Amino acid sequence: MESILKKTGWARWGGLAGGWLLVAVGLVGFVLPVIPGIPLLLAGLALLACEYVWAKRLLDRVQGWWQQVRWKKG
Repeated sequence: MESILKKTGWARWGGLAGGWLLVAVGLVGFVLPVIPGIPLLLAGLALLACEYVWAKRLLDRVQGWWQQVRWKKG
């Protein structure tokens, strides 16, 4: 896969590790009431979207859903 934002070395690995960690904690947050799952999951996707095209597409889809919800709610 081609990177959207070219990073090298520690910055790249730190972003990937942080993104996957936030996604994992966000998924745990869906089960545990103490951890806010959705914000952590979205933050993890935002970090992963810099490296993975699938994460960028998913984040764009979530932003589209959010715009629809905001528009309907008024």
